[in-house]
Amino acid sequence: MFENFETHSVPVPGATIHARTGGRGEPLLLLHGFPQTHAMWHRLGPALAADHRVVVADLRGYGDSTAHGDDFSFRAMAADMVAVMRHLGHESFHVVAHDRGARTAHRMTLDFPDAVHSVALLDILPSPTVWELMDDWLATRYYHWLFLAQPAPMPQLLISGEPLTFLHSALGGLGGTPGSLDMFDPEALAAYEAAAQNPSVVAAWCADYAAAAGMDRQHDDADRGTSRDIPALLLWGENGVVGAQTDPLEAWRPWLPRITGRSLPTGHFMVEERPDEVLAEIRRHLAGTTRL
Repeated sequence: MFENFETHSVPVPGATIHARTGGRGEPLLLLHGFPQTHAMWHRLGPALAADHRVVVADLRGYGDSTAHGDDFSFRAMAADMVAVMRHLGHESFHVVAHDRGARTAHRMTLDFPDAVHSVALLDILPSPTVWELMDDWLATRYYHWLFLAQPAPMPQLLISGEPLTFLHSALGGLGGTPGSLDMFDPEALAAYEAAAQNPSVVAAWCADYAAAAGMDRQHDDADRGTSRDIPALLLWGENGVVGAQTDPLEAWRPWLPRITGRSLPTGHFMVEERPDEVLAEIRRHLAGTTRL
């Protein structure tokens, strides 16, 4: 996995970020989501490294990254990744990101507008839209948004009692086929399982979602009406949640006016379910944003 990629451990304020780098060309940052690690990019990362300098990183507290404080807001995670990219010599870069990583990427466009040259967001709606749509139907499917945000130590203790049961339920449920893990490469799944059995990772999951229900909402409310005129791609799974209640492109257009995209015949974990189709869409997006 990630053959010929170098491994880095980058200290940033409040965390130490684990990252891998490979390839040559314009810098491209790949970010994962919950409950995964950078291993989700095991196919796309090396493929994109054919013509980009690819950086794959674990969010603070996730995977092999560690947190040294209690700030798990998307603002903190966005600052982490900008610091990592600057440490590696990249002042501006493209971002392709899924789930929590995509929310981190959106926060980067707001807090570091000169750093993000283009962005591709995979299977998310804007966070304020999710909260506005949170009815009984969505809460049943996004129950982890509410459960993980409960005060410590309740969710941490419950998850740590059966971490693999929780992980497999999250992967199968969000993937659109409850109980099925067939789409996940065994080596990648092993990485997710190892992370889920680490109490500090479980604590990071919970702190991430607690921030999403608290300070992140404050940050998003303060930035309503702020848009970034950069090339943006949105992909979402037609068998998932994102497009079921609203038009995802219309939801994103106030934030990213140049956004384009479409649904793919997948659930939430589209990178692992249909990697070739996702790769083709990302390559088209990046080809249209190349800097001369």
